[in-house]
Amino acid sequence: MKRKFFMAFTVILLSISLAGCGKADMEGIILEVTENEILLSENLSLDKYEDIKNKSISEIQGEEKGIPLIYLAYDNTEEWSKGDEVKVWIDGDVFASYPGRAKANRIQFKK
Repeated sequence: MKRKFFMAFTVILLSISLAGCGKADMEGIILEVTENEILLSENLSLDKYEDIKNKSISEIQGEEKGIPLIYLAYDNTEEWSKGDEVKVWIDGDVFASYPGRAKANRIQFKK
């Protein structure tokens, strides 16, 4: 009986720990950080980032329409900075607007 309980407990624990290890929903470079929100540019090359990093967000939105932007609601924005390359896991839907909007479940540095 103890062995069955231990095996079931191990399987459940392993399932829970692997559930959060899925592939990131998106990758990109952070363009702006505010108190509870991050503006991310998806799939932006470092060369293109160097071209736009000193532009205002309104300039980027107006002049660089081909750059996919998304605002991510996130509670721990203080650990992130403009220019960080990150992977993002989304919680729920992405609202189709420009820039898009979503809630980030997890953010980590891109390796």
